Parts: sequence; structure tokens; C-alpha cells
Amino acid sequence: MSADYMTGGEPFELPGADAGILLLHGFSGSCSEIRDLGQILWHAGYGVYAPALAGHGTAPGDLEHVSPDDFFAAAHAAFAEVRKRYARVYVVGLSMGGTLGLHLAAREPMEGLVTISTPVFMSPLVAMSVPLATRFAPKHHVISNYAAWRGEVVGYRTTPVSSLRVFLEVVASVRADLPRITTPLLVLHSTGDKTVPVANAPYIAAHVSSESKAMRIYRGGRHLLTLPPHLDDVQRDVVRFLHAREAPYVTAAPAPAKGGHL
Repeated sequence: MSADYMTGGEPFELPGADAGILLLHGFSGSCSEIRDLGQILWHAGYGVYAPALAGHGTAPGDLEHVSPDDFFAAAHAAFAEVRKRYARVYVVGLSMGGTLGLHLAAREPMEGLVTISTPVFMSPLVAMSVPLATRFAPKHHVISNYAAWRGEVVGYRTTPVSSLRVFLEVVASVRADLPRITTPLLVLHSTGDKTVPVANAPYIAAHVSSESKAMRIYRGGRHLLTLPPHLDDVQRDVVRFLHAREAPYVTAAPAPAKGGHL
């Protein structure tokens, strides 16, 4: 695999104190699409660890060699790094990053999970066309990540057809995991998402076993909710969710003594 990361798409870490966040980007993307959100979370008081997904941030051809197990193993390794550093761990994932977050939540103890534009199924057209394309043109590359084409993020402008089959296998595997998840959960999506059907959001919320779960669907918008126009909304909602989970650990300031002064 390529050794060097694409300029602007490098993994990053923002150190914090007691609570850390594993922040995961999406398929064919890079850490550039979650960098702004990571900065906000850091300023809100959280450590942030944002790795590159397996086969990402380097060259599209690297995806040809990545299996579902590679994606899962890399996610577990990244989670273990955050667990070493922090007493409490949260996962925030964009698109496939959220799918991997769900996989982790079914297997790892964590304080909370946020999924953003996350798939556990794709449209019937995608589900039917990818196996056919993989059968007849597995080495062919297809156009992907229109935000990268527009220069809004750093990511793969094309991806191997074979990697799309792997992506669908990851999605299907995690869909079966949903009933195992009891982690406090926030699900975010938008009606304007043309990549991942918005119906994924209520499906996820309905099929997890979490007692504490919430969902917000933004009107309009796009798939990459970590970019405008809903970036501010997403940042606010994610920070609010995290602060609510952290509230029991925040030491209240002592009340002033009678007759004292503030």
C-alpha cells in the first residue's frame, strides 16, 4: 500500500483530558471531511483521535487489497488506541465511519456513539448493480466522492469496483449487529442525502437495543453533513449529546459559604 497520505487528508490527533473521541471518516473520503468537526469537539473539551480508514487517504488502488475484516480490524485497533489514552471513550462516525462505529458498539464498551449519514443498507439499484459490475469488471474504477471532485474535501475521485462490493459486505454485516447494540446513541441524517438513503436513520434507531437513543433528520442538506449548510447544526447536536453523557462526571463547583463573596 502507498506510504504517503494525500495532502490535507492526513490522520490527526488533538489531545484531551479524560474523555476521548474516535472520529471516523467515510468510504472514499479522508480525515479532511471531519477535520472541522474534530476541531469543534476539541474546543468543547474532548480529545480527538481521527485515523484513516483501511486503504484510505493514500491512493485509490490501495482499496483493491482491503477486505471487510481489514476495515473492522483497523477500527478496533484505533479504538484500542483511544481506550489507552482516555478514561471514557465515544465514537463519532461519518457515513461508513458510522457503520464501523456501530460494529464497534456491538463489541466494545463505550460511553456513546454518534452516526452521521450512516448506511446499514443502500438503494436497491446500488445493491443490484455492484455485484454485476464486480463480476464483469472487478478492476474497473468508477467515479465517486463528488465533494472531492468539487475540491471541497480531499478524497478518492474514483474507487475500484471491487471495493464497492467490500463496502456492501461491511454494511450488511453491521446491519445484523444492530440488536446487539446497547450504547447510548445519536443518529443524524438529512433528507437531501443522495448517497445514503435517509431511511437508514429510523431503521438504525428502531433496530438497536439502546435504552438511550435519539434521532435528528435535517431538512434538505447533503450526504456530507460535516460540510455546510448543516455543519453548525451537526456540531451543536453532537456536542450537546456528548455533554449530556459527560454530565455525571463533571465536578460541580462548591457553593459559596453563607455571607461569603463570589
